Amino acid sequence: MKLLIITQHYPPDLGASAFRLKALSNELIKRGYEVIVLTATPNRYSSFKVSEEEKGKEQIVRINVKSGNNSALAQILRQLNFYLKMKSRAKKICKSNKIDVAIVSSPPFFIGMSGISIKKMVKHLVVEIRDLWPDTIVELGKAKESNPVIKIMRYYEMKMYKAADKIVTVLPFMNERISSKGIPADKLVTFSNGLDSYLLEEISKWSDKKSEARKFLSIDDKEFVISYVGNVGLGQNLEVFVNAAKALKDMQFIIVGDGSDKERLLSISKGINNLHFVPPVPREHVPIYYAASDVLFIHLANAKLFSDSLPSKTFEYAVSNRPVIYGLDGLSAEIFDKSKSGIRVHRENTDEIIEAIKKIKENYDFYYKNAVEGKDYVIKNYLREEIMKKYVDFLENLNERGK
Repeated sequence: MKLLIITQHYPPDLGASAFRLKALSNELIKRGYEVIVLTATPNRYSSFKVSEEEKGKEQIVRINVKSGNNSALAQILRQLNFYLKMKSRAKKICKSNKIDVAIVSSPPFFIGMSGISIKKMVKHLVVEIRDLWPDTIVELGKAKESNPVIKIMRYYEMKMYKAADKIVTVLPFMNERISSKGIPADKLVTFSNGLDSYLLEEISKWSDKKSEARKFLSIDDKEFVISYVGNVGLGQNLEVFVNAAKALKDMQFIIVGDGSDKERLLSISKGINNLHFVPPVPREHVPIYYAASDVLFIHLANAKLFSDSLPSKTFEYAVSNRPVIYGLDGLSAEIFDKSKSGIRVHRENTDEIIEAIKKIKENYDFYYKNAVEGKDYVIKNYLREEIMKKYVDFLENLNERGK
């Protein structure tokens, strides 16, 4: 079986999609299949510099896309740039190779659209939906359904779904949303994100080395540290984290990452000396920031669409041996609820976040003990390698059915 994976982000670039598709590629290669990855040069964050290509047995075809600032407009322009260059390259690859399964992973929305153009050139087309666009734009209040751009996106959204032989989502609620638009339910299947085994090992290695981690990062051992590590976008709405830092001046707050909302957050946090912004770091350094922290924070904006979302950081946080304050609902909140390793707050409620931080600090041994004991649930149910095995089983069955 020969497969083509089309994605804008692929290691050493950062992001949930890059890590997910690398794990899928690894499992496919392990079973002896040939994998071609059509992707961009690392471009997600201008503040993250890549020194060299990660070596693997997949064939990686990169299209040059320059990184720039991380505003929403700049990101869209990079996505469009990649799509326009990638579309013709994808057709060339399909002409010169007998592709059994093509997987196009969206967002960016344009990547999903590329599936339409290669539909007749491959045996099977799988459209992977990791976030619902343009629903996200509308539900965050950035545009109305009557907006001409949204109407165009809705048109191509349906064309994309109809062109797919199968649609893979990362959460069950997405299946319900898509099938409610007239797409047959039996066309949809879910394979969630998960926790990579090698990252679990690194997190476990560092988890009881707080002093060592703080020395590495130049953080005073006496400080009480609350950290957020991940994408700094509109969907995370980290303004509540900034507000908490402003109210709790005797503690240190760290935001590690980059994204479309970072410039705004930097602007509103001027003068808050106990809030520190750190550029994106290599993935192998992420466990060091977890270890250096007393508490981890994760949050999504209070939009209906995010009620059932599952941020990929959920899995890492849940095995970090650190109490977590989580402004989440749905499955992601359920994972933390079951581990009893932190405190759940209502989304976009700064007062609850402040009180939760105080409560954990006052009862730290209790919450730390729960965090250590509760991580087994994630390890048992959400190891990425096990999920990818099921994903590849599905692709094998799809290919065996013929066309």
